[in-house]
Amino acid sequence: MNKKILSCLCCWIFCLTAFNSAFSQDLPPAQGKAKDKTAKYEVLTTAVDHKAFDKGYKFFSQKKYEKSLAYFYNYIEKHNADNLTGNVEYEWAVFFLGIALIKSDFTHAGVDILSHLVTRKPNTRIVSYSLEAFEKITRTIPFDEDLLINKVIYDQEYGFVDDRISDFINFYQGVFDWQNGFFNWGNQHFARIRANTYYDFKYQYHNALYLIYQDRIDDAIAVLKGILSGACEDEILKDQARFTLARLLFEKGDFEQAVFMYRGIKKPILEQAENLLEMAWSQYHLGHPEKAMGLLYAFEAPSFKQYFTPEYYILKSFIYKDVCHYQRAMQVVHEFGSRYTDSLKKIYNRGLPTEDQDLLLILLNKKKIKRIWRFLKLLEKEKEQALKIKDKSIEKYLEQLYSLRIEKSIKTLKREVEKSYEELADKLLKYEEEAYLMEYEIGLDMYQRVTQHHFSEDPVEKIVISELKGKVVYSFQGEFWNDELADYKVILPNKCNSMEEWDIFFK
Repeated sequence: MNKKILSCLCCWIFCLTAFNSAFSQDLPPAQGKAKDKTAKYEVLTTAVDHKAFDKGYKFFSQKKYEKSLAYFYNYIEKHNADNLTGNVEYEWAVFFLGIALIKSDFTHAGVDILSHLVTRKPNTRIVSYSLEAFEKITRTIPFDEDLLINKVIYDQEYGFVDDRISDFINFYQGVFDWQNGFFNWGNQHFARIRANTYYDFKYQYHNALYLIYQDRIDDAIAVLKGILSGACEDEILKDQARFTLARLLFEKGDFEQAVFMYRGIKKPILEQAENLLEMAWSQYHLGHPEKAMGLLYAFEAPSFKQYFTPEYYILKSFIYKDVCHYQRAMQVVHEFGSRYTDSLKKIYNRGLPTEDQDLLLILLNKKKIKRIWRFLKLLEKEKEQALKIKDKSIEKYLEQLYSLRIEKSIKTLKREVEKSYEELADKLLKYEEEAYLMEYEIGLDMYQRVTQHHFSEDPVEKIVISELKGKVVYSFQGEFWNDELADYKVILPNKCNSMEEWDIFFK
């Protein structure tokens, strides 16, 4: 939250000494029939006038969270900052406002309010409830990492929370320490995480990445296999482990196990462009060109157009060249040029990333940029939703809050895009060199094959197409089905010992 918004929040605080003794005790159980967690957010009442608070809490306890927003906000806005210490009703009002915002799908606004409340260390129950909300948000939706992790979780002590929240805090504190080179401190945090829990498996995955960084590949493989064989129930985390393990196995030349791991990934096939390409390389190295080509065929589906896959053209031309389909191999090289010619021109002309729509779309699929982009879209969605609130004061507050955060996110996104664009441009230039080299090798192979064919005394072999006895083969009808994208198979007869029409030109 910026200084302007923070000063606005500070002016909402007022002193209510009559509540000091009453609110220092544990809160009583909720009244009414509410069965969800909101039942435990019960407060006491006094003779002091706080009608806005009462009305807000009435709607809150009835799960009418959006209706409660204006009352809690207006209650806070009317009070001053004379005495924050011991002002328990104010603290609960801020807490209820934050929770009501989250329940009303204004998650960033709710996190923003609760984060500033938590760092002031109010009632321990308020802190515990807030941390529960934060833990759920970090696992389910985009969030402000700088605000939630760096300012609320890191360098804060919360010794009174339950085991699950303690695991959450220790994990992120450990990761932060590792990222900043404080490995001993990070290890101390990780050691406090309970074994075989969600955050224990998340730690193990980060530990595997650190082992890879240290070039301890075998140790990393053992850790990743432990995650997959353990009691981890989070499929997203297990998919990350499968993907990383598949890459390591590929690098070690264990292509069969790499394919097995790639096929075990559970996330939707349309999000697995990188996996399919690496699986195709594995099949190619295993000597299964028809399976490799089938996987590459899936990339012709419109859903994969936004992915950066120059290796698709390189591998496809390799496969065609190996079975002497030289004309097709050459055509694939030319397709690479056609696909990226505009981007290459912009790179050579030192164009801006915003001028290259093709690569810009590809960049949005990079992990870090995608995370920022998803958070930015969430901010825009919640800001648009705020315009529908009838109360003008809270509408104005939310509009200002989201506008400032969107502006900051756009700057962050622009900075990351510019950085990643340079890296992507370098990669594309390298692939362009490989394409030129491939074109030369195809021409050289064509000449050598014709020479060997014309001057060899061995009889010409017939083209053999593998028999598919007992199988039903359906020819491609021009439609792509998501559940079939990883199972296409292309029949590639070997033409290396057969005559081609163009052979006459080499005589």
